[in-house]
Amino acid sequence: MRYRDRIPFLGALALFFSAVELFIPRILPFFKIGLANIPVLAALDMPLQGFMILLVVKAVGTTYISGTLFSVFFIMSVIQTLLSGLTMYVLRRFFRNISIYSVSMAGALVSVLAQISVASLYAGKGVFMMLPLMLVISLPASILTAWISGKITIPDDVLIPEAEKGAKNSCVSIVAFALSALMIMLSPSIPSLLLTLIVCLSFQRATERRIMVTPHILMLIFMVISSVFTPSGKILFHITSWPVTEGALSDGIERSLRLSSAIALSQGFSRIIRPTGGITGRILAIFDAMLSSFRVQKGSLWEKVRNTLSSTQYEKQQKTDINVPLFTSIAASVLLTAITTVAYFFL
Repeated sequence: MRYRDRIPFLGALALFFSAVELFIPRILPFFKIGLANIPVLAALDMPLQGFMILLVVKAVGTTYISGTLFSVFFIMSVIQTLLSGLTMYVLRRFFRNISIYSVSMAGALVSVLAQISVASLYAGKGVFMMLPLMLVISLPASILTAWISGKITIPDDVLIPEAEKGAKNSCVSIVAFALSALMIMLSPSIPSLLLTLIVCLSFQRATERRIMVTPHILMLIFMVISSVFTPSGKILFHITSWPVTEGALSDGIERSLRLSSAIALSQGFSRIIRPTGGITGRILAIFDAMLSSFRVQKGSLWEKVRNTLSSTQYEKQQKTDINVPLFTSIAASVLLTAITTVAYFFL
């Protein structure tokens, strides 16, 4: 495969595995098994410049696919992807005899430490209690990831679709998205955040992006538990000898609502704002073709993945984009602005 095609192909492969991972239940809201690292492991022989481009594509693209681009998950994705990716690259380059399994496990260890460190800045130091569980899950998963990467071969001759010309999204939608995200961050109280979440979920539903309730419930539980370990304010009750305080409980609920709103908003706008030109457009074109092939495959999850990746022809699929009226994004932005303004001045 030509070098100019390899980066878009591996970038699309990272997005594809990220989408596949959405079918696997999560124990922790912010923790992933790391299937998107499979193309990263396959690219360790690339020049550093191309490898860094792939890491950035993976970090940004996976949060775009999951609908968490404008949230703390984006920061977490960038930091853990760059640190773990560079760790694996250095190990592979300077220790030629090291196995791919050891490289993958080292990357997983760095990734877990980076994820939990960033998460602690948002959810509190209570998240460090999850470190043993994350290591128990991630290290075996990294072995599986290394094994799958060895089973995948990058074909020499693949029909790769070119990106569409022009931009799909309008500047108005981008401005509406930025303003809406700002209003979520500025929303000052639990009542206003509840209304904000309702608006964001309604917007997500209007864009025909599926709403999954379980991740939001897990997010609430996780944020509340993490906040409880930092007591603040009036003591409401005790769990054994640990005090559950009003301030900590309120803080956990606010963080959960804010993050859930940001995720719902991002997932909705991912149906509207979509790059079509350049390397990003090519990556999304290949990803769309892979995902279309995956959806029509039969059998288990692994069989569908294997059959999809065995193809050497990724043709441009029939256009299936959702045409969301511009009014929808403007209305969401106006409503969120109104809620935040009213909450500041009247509540």
